[in-house]
Amino acid sequence: MSEPISPPPLKDFRPEFIPAYLSNGLIGLRVGRIPLIEGLTMLNGLAGVHPEDQVEGFARAPYVVAGDIAIDRVKLSERSERARFIEQRYDFSCGELVSRFAFEVGDVRADVESLVLCSRTQPTVVIHELRVSVNGPCELSIAMGIDPIGIEGRWRKRETDTPGAKEPIVDGSLLWETYGGLGSCGAAYVTRFEGPEDAKREREENDRLAPLHTVYSLRARSGATCVVRSIASVVADQMHAEPHRQAARLAAVGAKLGFDRLRKENREAWADLWRGRVILSGAGRRWQELADAAFYYLHASAHTSSLFSTSMFGLAYWPNYHYYRGQVMWDIETFVFPALLLTDPHAADALLSYRSDRLEGARRNAALNGYRGLQFPWASGPRDGNEMIRVSAPLVTLEQHISLSVALAFARYVHATGD
Repeated sequence: MSEPISPPPLKDFRPEFIPAYLSNGLIGLRVGRIPLIEGLTMLNGLAGVHPEDQVEGFARAPYVVAGDIAIDRVKLSERSERARFIEQRYDFSCGELVSRFAFEVGDVRADVESLVLCSRTQPTVVIHELRVSVNGPCELSIAMGIDPIGIEGRWRKRETDTPGAKEPIVDGSLLWETYGGLGSCGAAYVTRFEGPEDAKREREENDRLAPLHTVYSLRARSGATCVVRSIASVVADQMHAEPHRQAARLAAVGAKLGFDRLRKENREAWADLWRGRVILSGAGRRWQELADAAFYYLHASAHTSSLFSTSMFGLAYWPNYHYYRGQVMWDIETFVFPALLLTDPHAADALLSYRSDRLEGARRNAALNGYRGLQFPWASGPRDGNEMIRVSAPLVTLEQHISLSVALAFARYVHATGD
């Protein structure tokens, strides 16, 4: 069987394009053409108040692929016009995104390659490898970390030490509260540097509102290449009562496993999923490309650890991209579930667990509408499964097929698995 068809390399990033979507069903990333300064993070189960509709929905988490590069103290983040996009390559066979760009200051050019993936075997973990090569001598600084700047919410904690330990187990951790105070998440990261031994390592330890960055600085020779790897974990409060502490534990576990092992195991997990690839016999290559893309994005948006189901477009949020707010809707059970059931039944089971864990919300929704028993809502909120359709569209709740769609999904699971 041939390999899954990945999209061709992107060499011309036009204004109408939106950043690439990477996900494992628990964490969703949008990674821009210059990944260090363009992107966002979404997190399965992280709830917040939507700033326009003022109802419960998804919320952005701090960006875990954040960073910066400086040549002779000129920062990429402050002089982004000096960056030149070269290409992005997306490998659907293993969920890896490679971005290449150049950053020029005076006569010195840094050629940068960024590799990002969301681990399927350690589903709270994102790994990022940054390779920086310079064509001339310079003062070079490379920063990697986690950045909440620009998203709605507020800091609850920011730590660069580990309580009870002489040496920190991670480079840094944070606790972030979403807009409206409905939810919170924790994030932590560990970095590793490969390059000259005289590189200086620094972190901002006093400013409690500064992004969490670890900076490696050195006097680089012409032709020098430095590699910084980051292993970050993000945890929603619905998954753990102290999400920042658990994120620190899981980031430390990821660092212990190491970049190479995490990457290898992620490739193996994707290879196992692709055993269910749909082959279109007799169809042209373009149709197979579409089928492979649909298969990839379906499985990128669901996981056995996706305990809060998935929503329309999965975790592929981008401002002004679509009007869905992250609630779970009947379309998931009707259209997404059947394909997932046959290709990843454990992930399909997680979608059903979301419904069975929120029966009380369905029971109360039925009572509010004058019924006995269960009535699953049109747009189910991630926390308790209550109706969270935007108030400007109240009449859609008159449609009565949602519970039948959910029941049919349970019946299909029994028929397919015997469980």
